Amino acid sequence: MENHTSGSVQTKRLAVCAILSGLSLAVLYVGALSGIFDLCAVIVGALCTAFTVLEIGGIYPWLTGAVTGILCILLLPDKFVALEYIALGGLYPILKSFLERFGKLSSWILKLVYFNCALTVCVLVSAFVLHSEEFASAAWFVIYGAGNVFFIIYDVALTSFISVYVLRLRKRLKIKGLK
Repeated sequence: MENHTSGSVQTKRLAVCAILSGLSLAVLYVGALSGIFDLCAVIVGALCTAFTVLEIGGIYPWLTGAVTGILCILLLPDKFVALEYIALGGLYPILKSFLERFGKLSSWILKLVYFNCALTVCVLVSAFVLHSEEFASAAWFVIYGAGNVFFIIYDVALTSFISVYVLRLRKRLKIKGLK
């Protein structure tokens, strides 16, 4: 009987991850088509990944991020949105939960190092693989300065969402059977 219950829980987890991946992809597709709301779409995708971190844990957030990231690369018309999702929406909420186990200062340093490395990879891939002209003429200090300001605001907002969810919404939603 225990194996049947365990299989049922795993099926629920996988189904929730698939639904969240589909939701993330749909929102990211709209964001990519709009050309304006791409970062907003990435943030919604990050909330889906954060939900899997909080409610399911284990390998499932990695699966959700990987599936959504691969589908974004294959299906989105704007591949830079896929890169943004992979760096900020898919991977970062998982790393955030790990990095925040360190002290406050250490975690901020590690988060900023991660972001700047991810931003560098995104810019290089965009310039040399996707042949985007956006970054060729831009002043690098503006890209990194504005990017770091955005990232700090994004991290604080993600922390606020997680806190509100854990302290208020989780009790009201009464989600059972995922852990």
